[in-house]
Amino acid sequence: MHYKFEDILSMVGDQNKWQIVIFLYTWIEGFLIGFHHLSSSYLGASDGHWCNYDAQINFNNTGWSPEQMKSYALPLKDGSESEFQSCKMFDLSGIQLAPNADFETALKKRGEDIIDCPGDLSGRYAYDRSKDVDSIVYEWNLVCDDTWKLSTIQGSYMGGVFVGCMIWGWASDKFGRRLTMLVAAVIQVVSSILAAFSPNYIIFIFLRFLIAFSVSGVFECGFVLVTEICGPNYRTYFGILTQFPFGWGAALLPVIAYFIRQWQNLQLAISVPCILLGIFYWTIPESPRWLMAEGRFDEALKILKDGAKTNKKQLPSDDELMEMMRSISADEEDKQEEKVEVELTTGQKIFSVFDEIFVLVKTPEIRKRTLLIFFSWLIVAMVYYGLSLNSKNLGGDRYLNGFLSGFVEVPAVVVIIPLLSRLGRVKCYSGTFIAGGICCMLTALVTILTSGQGWAIALSVAIGIVGKFLISMTFAIAYLYTAELFPTKVRNLAVGLASTFARIGSISAPYIVDLLGSIHAGIPVVIFGLCSFAAGITSLMLPETLNKKMPESVAEIERSGKQKKESPEQEEMNAVSLPAETKAEGGE
Repeated sequence: MHYKFEDILSMVGDQNKWQIVIFLYTWIEGFLIGFHHLSSSYLGASDGHWCNYDAQINFNNTGWSPEQMKSYALPLKDGSESEFQSCKMFDLSGIQLAPNADFETALKKRGEDIIDCPGDLSGRYAYDRSKDVDSIVYEWNLVCDDTWKLSTIQGSYMGGVFVGCMIWGWASDKFGRRLTMLVAAVIQVVSSILAAFSPNYIIFIFLRFLIAFSVSGVFECGFVLVTEICGPNYRTYFGILTQFPFGWGAALLPVIAYFIRQWQNLQLAISVPCILLGIFYWTIPESPRWLMAEGRFDEALKILKDGAKTNKKQLPSDDELMEMMRSISADEEDKQEEKVEVELTTGQKIFSVFDEIFVLVKTPEIRKRTLLIFFSWLIVAMVYYGLSLNSKNLGGDRYLNGFLSGFVEVPAVVVIIPLLSRLGRVKCYSGTFIAGGICCMLTALVTILTSGQGWAIALSVAIGIVGKFLISMTFAIAYLYTAELFPTKVRNLAVGLASTFARIGSISAPYIVDLLGSIHAGIPVVIFGLCSFAAGITSLMLPETLNKKMPESVAEIERSGKQKKESPEQEEMNAVSLPAETKAEGGE
């Protein structure tokens, strides 16, 4: 008799307490991801800077107010009557002000030549420290010509996520889910704590890279493990609810940052909770599916018996279970032996990889799906992280804005589950894209057409929060919908490559926010709005997958493309779950 691992899992109880408890333990990392992913917004907070004019001229004994000193030394921004330029000042070299000098007289005698902030980097800028913020921006002067360095801190972080997705996926297959998860957890604890003591900018971005690298490992291995021990229905819900704790972590981060405004202490405060990952040593088992594939039947049996005990299920005898596992393993080996084993050269292996990628663009219907999905993943990641980081440019209280921006992700993940069943994938996916884009454009409109009045700031922030809510829903749909669109042979590859495009989008977001946002706060949201709207419109060309079985071959997809104008008979939908390796590969 032929068995499958799902047969054993159903005996253990594939949708019960054991699976739920392990899944909830993996939420610890979800909270921590909420901290680490967006912490640069507060580690790199700034309340304003200007040229340190004290290095060029002595205002002592003039009796002038701070505002008069600024008016004398700093030019106004174009079109403004009250805001001073941050990276320019008047050339005051050679000017000597007499004690108690008359301000109006001195102002008339001052030249109009404008120069970049002079002096050594360490004393080139002055900062507004009225709100007790002490950030990496002040520590390493990440302003003006060096603003890109602030963006690179977040960019390098997302680069770490990208590299981690590739490395940890391989490691978990090679060494097991649990061991890989624990190693990644140790790296996360050590690198996140060490980051608080970084002596310079280079060390800091390196440690931020390591944090992101390890975060993706803990998240990925945890998700793979959960999907391998639960039934198909739970996989669907777990796949979406994985993002639930991230919203809570993102909402809690600004609360912590409000009370801890010194960057080193803040980094330490969000790093110490990583020690909780040590609980995994006692609470997270190895995947019995992986152990069985490795021939370690005794260890798999023990874990399955523990799971059945937790689920209050009665298992057959140990001998019977061992026989079932050996039968499953033997069937898998027979399948492998049926394949023609040919030793490929390195060049042939590389060609085979590109041959699989070529399948994604070889025929018209699958090519359309590939291009549209890859484009939409790039945009959803860019807009999602862009809106999270851009709240600082809209004005208002950065901590309140950050809390609301993070908290809206919690209801977004919950609301999208019934909407997917009621409205279908296409309407939800494209609809949230388009609505989110409209919110971004409205935010830009309010920001550009008003001059920063209190009501205008509140309105722009409120509309931006609604946009973040909608884009969070889009992100939650992306994995599920992508898996349903592609055939079995290239499903893993399609989701993995889509995740790669998402990383490109997330890496670009901080540069758009910091570099273009410094020109005008409305520019980033205009870009996000236009891109989101475009992604939503193009997504309307994708097919509906609700109540359709997942495609098994490219030929099946091409046939469905030709018959899309007809009304195909509705087929019972398979319980949809992402391949574990690829779902975890993205993560938020």
